[in-house]
Amino acid sequence: MIDFTKLKNPVLDKRPNAFVRDAAIIYHNGVLKCFHTTAEERNDRRHLFLEVSTTHNLLEWETTRLTTSSLNFSSPGNIIWDGKQWCLCVQSYPIKPGELWGNDESRLWLMFSKDLVNWSELEMMVKDGCTCDWATSPRQIDPYLVYHNNEYYCFYKADSKYGAIKSPNLKNWQEVSPDKPIIAHQDIPDRRAIENPCIIKDDNGKYMLFFSPCREGRGIGIAYSNNLTEWNDFKYLDFPKLAWAKNGPTAPAIIDMRKETGFWLMIFHGEDVSEGHSAALGVAWSKNLIDWIIP
Repeated sequence: MIDFTKLKNPVLDKRPNAFVRDAAIIYHNGVLKCFHTTAEERNDRRHLFLEVSTTHNLLEWETTRLTTSSLNFSSPGNIIWDGKQWCLCVQSYPIKPGELWGNDESRLWLMFSKDLVNWSELEMMVKDGCTCDWATSPRQIDPYLVYHNNEYYCFYKADSKYGAIKSPNLKNWQEVSPDKPIIAHQDIPDRRAIENPCIIKDDNGKYMLFFSPCREGRGIGIAYSNNLTEWNDFKYLDFPKLAWAKNGPTAPAIIDMRKETGFWLMIFHGEDVSEGHSAALGVAWSKNLIDWIIP
């Protein structure tokens, strides 16, 4: 059981030896599972790992490493049930020596599980990556899955914008909007690049997007849609400054835990600096998805 009065941010912190970021969360059978990126610096190289940390109370955690590939699997988006098994979307993020960020070979992947413990081999979603007219690179990262109108949509970041692919079966994918991005810089209040989408349904049945701007101080924004392709009412949430993360909050993962706790639950990462991967995970909770309590 989560006792919110006992929580203190950050709730999951491996600094200075490793940096935890990019959460995807699910609450199942009384356990909160947080899939996340763990970044480590070794011999002047940046290595990323996919890990899962489990907890009953957001105080004590047990962590298991799921991948150790040179492809740097990371940035889990979310977990969905496809009727037979759980599906987790992630990215590959190969980083060349001397570079800070993943190169043009970065792609979207899926992995499957019957029990949220034992996972299949990773399956690449689109071998060629982003082939849209609006993208200058095939690089695709930061996936997030949504089931809509009997199809699976996977949102992603390309050229610092949001695109989306869709599939009837999680196998055969096609671009939703090849001629223009789903969301571009001019849609954002301060016209910033964006990453790490998180999409849920609110109590009015609307899709609610939580987006992450690429700017100093970061922040968390929201927008709304009825159909996943047309978004409006873009604005930023009023988040306080974080003493433990001077570059601010970003990359929220949100699940509905009102039945268990009375609140929506958010896990986000707070960044130390404006460049690099240094970060730890924090928690927030809300009754209305707008006003968030942050310990």
